[in-house]
Amino acid sequence: MLKLKSNVAISESGFVFDAGAGDSFSLNATGLEIVQLIQAGKDFPEILQILSEKYEVDPESFERYFYDFVATLKQMNLIEQDGED
Repeated sequence: MLKLKSNVAISESGFVFDAGAGDSFSLNATGLEIVQLIQAGKDFPEILQILSEKYEVDPESFERYFYDFVATLKQMNLIEQDGED
């Protein structure tokens, strides 16, 4: 399961601050919603269900965009898999 690193803070407006590195980023509304669902402990199937009910998106496209987004979050060192330090 994905989770945000403990040194990452996210505001209601989508401003992301990595206290460990001193880096900051901005998320758009959809990115913020996905990150909030990850924070809430939701996994990919749950996130897919929630967002596909809210938006018109086909599962294949959403899966591709979701994992691209997660790869970007990992590259920015903002998230980790359970079991990682």
